[in-house]
Amino acid sequence: MWPFGQSLNSSGINKILDEYFEIFHALEHLHTDESEDTIRSNSNESKSGPCVLNAKSDDVIVNDEESNNTLNLELQSNPSSSELSLPSERSSNDHSGSSTSSGSSSLENVLSLTTVPMNTYTKNDLNASFIERLLGENELLNELTRQNDKLLDFFCYGYIFDNGVKILNYAYLIDHMLIALDSLGSNDINSQDENKNNVLSRATIISEIFAIDIWLISETLVKDSHYLGKIWSLIRHPNFNSESSPLVSIFLKIGSNLLFSKPEDFLNFVSTQETLVDDMVRHIDISLLMEFLLKIIGTDKCEFSTGIIDLLSKQDLISKCLGLLNNKNYSWHIQACAGDFLKALIAISANAPIDDISVGPNNLTRELACEKCVVTLSNIMINERGYALNVAVSIIIELIRKNNSDYDQINLLNTTLENNPPNDRDPIYLGYLLKTFTEKLPQLFKIVEEARKHELRENQLGEIFEPLGFERFKIVELIAELLHCSNMGSMNSKRAERIARKRDAFRKNYRFNHDSNSINNEDSNTITTNFKRLVINDNETNDDTTTNDVTTNTSNNNDVNNDIHNDTNDNDNFLLKQSQFSDNNIPETESDDSEIDESFEIPYINNNQNKKLRTKPTIGDFYKITLYDNRIIPKVLTMFMKFPWNNFWHNVIFDIVQQIFNGRMDFSYNSFLVYSLFNVNDSLKYTDKSAEENVDFKITNSLILQAYKDSYEFYDKRHTNLGYMGHLVLIAEEVVKFSKLYKVELISPTIYDTLQDDGWKYYSEEVLNETRLMYSKILGGGTYVDDGNGNIIPQFPDNNNSSVIMDQNYDTSPTSPTITSHIDEADEGNELINVQDLEEQLSTESDLHDKLREVLIAKGQNSIDARNERNGVIILGPP
Repeated sequence: MWPFGQSLNSSGINKILDEYFEIFHALEHLHTDESEDTIRSNSNESKSGPCVLNAKSDDVIVNDEESNNTLNLELQSNPSSSELSLPSERSSNDHSGSSTSSGSSSLENVLSLTTVPMNTYTKNDLNASFIERLLGENELLNELTRQNDKLLDFFCYGYIFDNGVKILNYAYLIDHMLIALDSLGSNDINSQDENKNNVLSRATIISEIFAIDIWLISETLVKDSHYLGKIWSLIRHPNFNSESSPLVSIFLKIGSNLLFSKPEDFLNFVSTQETLVDDMVRHIDISLLMEFLLKIIGTDKCEFSTGIIDLLSKQDLISKCLGLLNNKNYSWHIQACAGDFLKALIAISANAPIDDISVGPNNLTRELACEKCVVTLSNIMINERGYALNVAVSIIIELIRKNNSDYDQINLLNTTLENNPPNDRDPIYLGYLLKTFTEKLPQLFKIVEEARKHELRENQLGEIFEPLGFERFKIVELIAELLHCSNMGSMNSKRAERIARKRDAFRKNYRFNHDSNSINNEDSNTITTNFKRLVINDNETNDDTTTNDVTTNTSNNNDVNNDIHNDTNDNDNFLLKQSQFSDNNIPETESDDSEIDESFEIPYINNNQNKKLRTKPTIGDFYKITLYDNRIIPKVLTMFMKFPWNNFWHNVIFDIVQQIFNGRMDFSYNSFLVYSLFNVNDSLKYTDKSAEENVDFKITNSLILQAYKDSYEFYDKRHTNLGYMGHLVLIAEEVVKFSKLYKVELISPTIYDTLQDDGWKYYSEEVLNETRLMYSKILGGGTYVDDGNGNIIPQFPDNNNSSVIMDQNYDTSPTSPTITSHIDEADEGNELINVQDLEEQLSTESDLHDKLREVLIAKGQNSIDARNERNGVIILGPP
């Protein structure tokens, strides 16, 4: 039969292995009688390594040709005895008991038949030449992939002698891989030097052996922490300095394989690395290494904690990454890498997991959102400026987006403390973040107002313009994201911060006194019991007793304290002291801690409502009040037209407007922000701050209508609109939706009067509708109409008969009554287009521009006529 399954190329490998095992078993047999107990004992330890041979370097075995021939005949008569191999574990399920190879047993039976030894061998014959010859075989890796048993035994359990010293084969490979890598320079991966390429090839082949996904190889590595430590030491090698370094690829190949094949053992080893964070942060610019670290973090799941996140937290991963955001000491590239890593960490720690690597909220992201780190980030923005500001803003934005409390799997405001005791996987509370940046908001916005002037540039239209600059853009983008944050449910609850501080205090106290790696599911009963003892006042209770009374009652409850640990009394005092934070914005009593009074007077914008919202505001309202008092929103909107070609700028401003108009109007300070958009100067009467300058701004006239006018004039010159027109239409749509969604006069008569302006009414009712119609056209012309069967299909212009839609399923004979025109049906539907009027409708930007010109001319003429009439001027026409 044709030997399909055989490989002729592996014959060299098998020959080398046969020679090796002949010597190996011959030496093993020599000492069977002399140290049988030792050999058997070590055979039982095959799980952790090869048999140990206690032989002297001068031990020899002597035989003659006749006895050797006898042995060969015996081997031929028993083919199985020629399959000599070391004891090995073929299955990951076999972890116990002694193991003796069948080959070894067969050999002993054969040797027991003869009294004359085999060939003469010494330990020097079992040398490194076998390993070197195998490394030179082209099919070596393929044979390993095929799980050649002899080859696996050779690498995982075999050994050689070097000057009488026994060396494990895998230990020899690791040492020589490191020696080869030591001899390489940092950029020698592309070297043309033949000798260095040979050295690199040798190191690569050895690394591929240990990177193959075979259980026995992985098991051998993770069970020997000494040599696993040698591989890990590559991360501290001087040449481990860039992604192009061969050391990086070798380290990651082996590490990734062990993380995948033996995660528990490998993570146990990683947990022993006292300099893990320092080693990683030192190479934060190597993105592949940071991805590897994220995979390690990704193993620390909520339901099965590996302790990695807690280890990284103890080694100050977050603070060390933030320390890189320094313009003087670190390049923009290092800062960008630090920011990218932190954003990736935030992404896998999102409160709404999206993939297998997600770990959910944890101590690392909780630390990033704590007061200390948020203050650090805000100071970086204000003091460092430049690229550090850019990265810091990106981190804060990602933290807000991935921890929206409205999507928390456990809503802390709607659950009981008994059912959900505090643990390290609690949702991330963003109140500290929002509060800190609210306090820093005036300083941050000063960066926007005082941004350095950039060098003027020329665009493709030949216009000279000033670039926006990323500092201004990033600060306004941050303001928009903080506005999103202020609209979250937890940011508009007066109980939220009190609950968050109590849970934080408990977590801190619990970790300090119990020295646990993490608060996992196994500790949940203990945590629940302790928390019930320490925090009596549950969210759901309606008791009006003050927090101080609760503290007194709890500390005097002897029955509770009798079964607590010796130092629990001190712990109680610490926790209860922490829970009694004295924040002016957060009431002390449960009765005062009720939600905001949602009863609004009409109109909503009035002095009483203003005072009520400013007294002990929620954190969300605190942010909105600061925006209002500093007139930040109107100031930003006045800059909309200053950079007509920066669509990123227009998008972030539109985002701000959309958030304000879509916010609640009936129980938050959001309605006052809306009011400031329609009449900035009048809005100052609701704040104690004096106006630094007169800003006469109305979103309808000052922004939308003025921007349309400027774009109209630009179109006359360039036959193209200004770059902001798309977003301007979106902003106008938001104003229109607001005016239709609410009875505006109930919010403020001033807003209602502004919306009744003739210019705005004509624009919103005529021009905006025509613009919307033009933008709804499908490419190539035509529109969407009803086909008569309830389906909406595209209608394209037809030179022969564009007003009739034929359904191919209808009878098309001249006498058939089923040939119908759907014009009437289109007329009856409010959302359908009258096909007959297609030619009369606006279809291009030029048509819209011409109609707008007519409106502006007519409006201008009416204005002149009215002025002349007031002044008594009579214009005589031509004779």
